[in-house]
Amino acid sequence: MKASARFFRQVALLLTAALLTLARPAEAEEALGKREALRRPVALGFCGGRLLCANRDSGSVSLIELDPPRVSSEQKIGRRLEDLECTGDGVLVTDSADERLLYLSFAAGRLVQTAALPIAGTPGDISLDDAGERCAVASPWNRQVTLVNIEHGRDGGAALRLAATIKLPFSPGRLVFCRNDTLLVAADAYGGRLALIDPGNACLIGTRRLEAHGIRGLAASTDGKGIHLSHQRIEGGAPTTRNRVFWGQVISNILRSVSFRHLLEETPGAVAGERPVAHWSLYPFGAPGKAAGDPGAVAVGPLGTMLVALGGVDRIALRSGPGPVFKEIDVGDRPIAVALGPEEKYGYVANHFDDSISVIGIAGAEVIQTISLGPGRRLTPAEEGEKLFYDAKLSLDGWYSCHSCHPDGHTHGQLNDNLGDDTYGTPKRVPTLLGTSNTGPWGWIGNRTTLWEQVEKSIETTMRGKKPEAPVVEALVAYLELFDTPPPGSMEQNRVSVKRGADVFERLKCGKCHRPPAYTTAGSYDVGLTDETGQDSYNPPSLRGLPHRDRFLHDNRARSLSRALELHRPAAMKDLPDTARSDLLSFLLSL
Repeated sequence: MKASARFFRQVALLLTAALLTLARPAEAEEALGKREALRRPVALGFCGGRLLCANRDSGSVSLIELDPPRVSSEQKIGRRLEDLECTGDGVLVTDSADERLLYLSFAAGRLVQTAALPIAGTPGDISLDDAGERCAVASPWNRQVTLVNIEHGRDGGAALRLAATIKLPFSPGRLVFCRNDTLLVAADAYGGRLALIDPGNACLIGTRRLEAHGIRGLAASTDGKGIHLSHQRIEGGAPTTRNRVFWGQVISNILRSVSFRHLLEETPGAVAGERPVAHWSLYPFGAPGKAAGDPGAVAVGPLGTMLVALGGVDRIALRSGPGPVFKEIDVGDRPIAVALGPEEKYGYVANHFDDSISVIGIAGAEVIQTISLGPGRRLTPAEEGEKLFYDAKLSLDGWYSCHSCHPDGHTHGQLNDNLGDDTYGTPKRVPTLLGTSNTGPWGWIGNRTTLWEQVEKSIETTMRGKKPEAPVVEALVAYLELFDTPPPGSMEQNRVSVKRGADVFERLKCGKCHRPPAYTTAGSYDVGLTDETGQDSYNPPSLRGLPHRDRFLHDNRARSLSRALELHRPAAMKDLPDTARSDLLSFLLSL
């Protein structure tokens, strides 16, 4: 009997321990109102001795105790959370669905919303200054950064005051305050540019250009002399043959460090403040046979510890000091956010598709615990497709994912030489996938009649992965069919000019190829522009979302929409009065 009692006590203890790690508190269950909600964590921060985790899909914040690590509660905050920053006494979160910046305070151990500020353009990344009195918010679809003053109250609450809105020539993604808060750096959400902003005067200093795309990690260096950014780099002229992909010559995965001296130096003759960054140091991730696709979030501690999420291959890179070598550690499915704990003894990793947090022992460079954010459930085909879209393991050795060329379904806007047109030596611009289900056939020459065929071809010949099984293709197609057309953007068009431009569009018979409402058609047309093989007929891309493109035509030869019109319809544009041309551009940018 004693042995039996001891056995049942041991079982009870094991079950209790499992529940602390895996189960969700009843408080969280009641707050969410749905037992099987997917969380999809996106951001981490420390506040009040706890680790906080913002969850995108459930719109909740999970509060995690550190000793022992466990979820103590979870609260519904908004509809779709994108980022989280802790101010010391409070918490800032962005809700992209409701387009708001929220300030949350603690009251009796719970988060209470004390302030909200509307932020247009699907607000995402937040950067907080060192004093905790000002933050910046990136709005990629509006191509702007919003500066917000935080006025702290004596009761622990705060007020949010709009300070300034700064327009950028590209869509901002990651942000970071640096140089004692005298400089704000905004990274391109899709391409390879950096915006240098003077936050004190709320003005754009200039832009810098890197041979890069997919800048998903941005952090100030420990010594305060520069920044670290993680990104990918595509070689547009490199054919996607198996050999080229194997050696990492198509897309490479990089951690780049740039000093402020080189970032801020001026170059004589620079156009409109934009110039290439001339000096940097690089750390390439991955090697033939074991690549490291889609480097992401970067965390740097004052002692020199650095964590970099390698989202496409389910690993993180850890450097426990200023030495040159990173160790790579397996974590959960798509690590998307990283944070360093007190004294840099532990690191914390948010695994987006696992709904979990990996706890990393820095000294031993190993996962010591995995904390579940809640129970899972069987995924829909589209949800399975989302996981596959961000999975670099679909490609040869894990060099890149679908997301690498189509960040969050859009495009990095650069060239890639693949067999989409059945030839090599003819690099074409990577198109956006937003609204793609309504724009068939696919490929620049319209040679793929179904999305299924396009997906299968891309995995086999562009990514050089194994021939995908039917459920894989089916799931990816289901996910792609969810992609909406991009919003028109923040450009304030004169309604009268837009209406006149629509008349010009109709008069020039542009709708023959770009027929509403998708502003494309199924045929291929001779546009008078040839590629390297003499190909001159192309399937017209949709005109939806033109404000979110920076280069135009099949080979990016046009640097502006106006120039694209001149190259495509030279006779019509030559005879078109300036006012009519301006009206036409207004109409196109309103789509």
